Amino acid sequence: MHKIKIKDFYFAGLAIGVIGGIIHNLLLLLLIMLGLNTRTYWKDMAELLFEPPEVLTWHAQFLGLMASLSLAGITGVFIASLIKFTGRDFLYAKTVSLSSGFGFFVFLVIYPARGLTFLQHSIITNYVAFFTFIFYGLVVGYLFKHFTDFSKPKPSKKYIIKKLTKPAMLPQPAAKIINSKRKKLKGK
Repeated sequence: MHKIKIKDFYFAGLAIGVIGGIIHNLLLLLLIMLGLNTRTYWKDMAELLFEPPEVLTWHAQFLGLMASLSLAGITGVFIASLIKFTGRDFLYAKTVSLSSGFGFFVFLVIYPARGLTFLQHSIITNYVAFFTFIFYGLVVGYLFKHFTDFSKPKPSKKYIIKKLTKPAMLPQPAAKIINSKRKKLKGK
């Protein structure tokens, strides 16, 4: 069991999303270094922010990296919100589907709206994007599973006892037992 457990869902989503984004970008860099002809997520984000002559400058690449990590953090917050309100059942299905959904929303809606059409001409980039977004979802799923401790809100004991003591819901002997427990709780 890990000692570090983040209880705040917003901070957990932001931190885990950014960590997942760093790992995602490192995977893309590794694929390029291995000779795969694909694009990097930070270069794509730089193209959203800068015009072609400036895209390859170090400050454009740096801002593209920051933009890609920001988007990864926002995705992490949405994933954390989903986990908080729906529970941890099927955790990896939730993280992979939401991260892939956000990734493809950026690729299929935002990029074309900004005039970036490289996806239509590169089948390799499409497959790399598909598998790296799945990889990102698996990474953040693992991190949520092992380093967070938040769940959907549970009703208080007083609320549950109040709900159970409605006369129409319980037979008389059970109502007497619960009412006596209710009186004890009120006395505390």
